Amino acid sequence: MSTLQSLFKKSGITLYQNESLDLDHYYQDPYQDTEETSPDQYQMGEPFEKNRSKQQRKIDVIRERESNFSYFMDGSRRTYKIGDIVLEKSKIYPVVVAQVRAGCGFRGSDRRIHKHLIEQKNLLLVTSRFNNSDFQELRYRIKKGKLAQELNLDVIQYAFDKTKDLAPTNAAIAKANSIMHEMEISILQQMVNSNDLDTEHLLIVDGPLQFLKEDTGKKSFADLFYNVVGVSKTFDPMLPISERSRGGAQVGSQLLRLEYGERTPVFHKKNSRGREFGCWYLRIRPKSQVSSPLEGIIKVEKMACEEDLEDGFDSDIIDNISHWLIEEGCPTCHGKDDRWAAHLYPVYLTEKMVKATFMGDLSFIHQFKKEF
Repeated sequence: MSTLQSLFKKSGITLYQNESLDLDHYYQDPYQDTEETSPDQYQMGEPFEKNRSKQQRKIDVIRERESNFSYFMDGSRRTYKIGDIVLEKSKIYPVVVAQVRAGCGFRGSDRRIHKHLIEQKNLLLVTSRFNNSDFQELRYRIKKGKLAQELNLDVIQYAFDKTKDLAPTNAAIAKANSIMHEMEISILQQMVNSNDLDTEHLLIVDGPLQFLKEDTGKKSFADLFYNVVGVSKTFDPMLPISERSRGGAQVGSQLLRLEYGERTPVFHKKNSRGREFGCWYLRIRPKSQVSSPLEGIIKVEKMACEEDLEDGFDSDIIDNISHWLIEEGCPTCHGKDDRWAAHLYPVYLTEKMVKATFMGDLSFIHQFKKEF
């Protein structure tokens, strides 16, 4: 049996294992829409819906309507730096391990949230500057070990681009996120193939629908999202309203005027793959119940299909979705999650279900000090 250090040494690389660093506590989480396309691809001038009014829309929150959302998807990951390797005689690259999960819950006839599908992966991430033949040999040695098989461990590479990434650890985290998105798409594909989704059984994805790297560019990829909306609990309030001026008004200034049960018009957005979306902001909590002006507002996103491209989304459908989202905000997870004001309760329960599959931090990190 060999340790991780000895397996690296067989490939001619010294692994300097040190006190492991929990990267998720070290690096602050960005806004959920941070990875979206640049602001100049938003079109906030004209509403992307059939109602062309630029005024805020009031949702009838008094009239009770049973939500058409039945499924709730969440992805989560935990990342840890366990050591460093030196390549090219003078460059240090971190070795990172990650627990990556994606799952979907559904609301049963008993009105409770149950597990529908969960995918789990554990990763050991090394730099792509590693010689390819040496990497493949290292990957083979690690994966054939009993411990790697017990952990369902894969060994993959991350690419560090100093023009895009602050540090190699950020590139490793981004790679783990990309794997998480692939798992979410895999679950969505299974649900579509099984005919789980329709207009009366919609899916909420926690976060924006920005699956750029996973996008095949084909119509079939867009078809996956026909009955799906993305909901972001956190968003960039400094997004410019005008695509012509980065120094002009920002979306956060407009959202300050939103009252409980009000939404913005639907904005048009096009990502770098040419996919078109409608996105809007909705206040799901009264201002009197939150501690800051932008708390209690969510950002909602829906991929446009062919029938939406000419005149925009049907405003009645957007109003219905908004009403159901307000309904999903009750009960709350107040006192259990700092993000409670923008958290939808079924998504919160799904998130808990997914995170319950994580191995404890210390226990997981300790695995990489054992013999493989």
